[in-house]
Amino acid sequence: MSSTPDNSAIRLRIWQQNLNTSPDAQHCVLSGPSVARNWDIVAIQEPTIDNKGNTRATPDWHVVYPTQRFTHSKRSRAVTLVNKRLNTNSWRQLPFPSADIVVIQFSGVFGSLTIFNIYNDG
Repeated sequence: MSSTPDNSAIRLRIWQQNLNTSPDAQHCVLSGPSVARNWDIVAIQEPTIDNKGNTRATPDWHVVYPTQRFTHSKRSRAVTLVNKRLNTNSWRQLPFPSADIVVIQFSGVFGSLTIFNIYNDG
């Protein structure tokens, strides 16, 4: 018997999309019948942001904003949604000095996995 854990069932499904600040595009992505069921992470660039600095999401998601969200005068241009099915003890946000970058790190039997959601203006 092997002492190596069977990691064949461990997977993370990521959807990435630039929405060009379109409320309709964001609604279509998040309200699709299979998005919350089939994806673990949704990495959005140029999300819809309201006048209070918040984006839209369905109740299926934890919304993760850049850590510099309130210290920069410009709107955040990257938001990461983490499916609520994922155990909150398995991931954490890492600080990053930009309003356009969200960093999340997952930890488990597989080790660590760091995901960068970056809005690149150039």
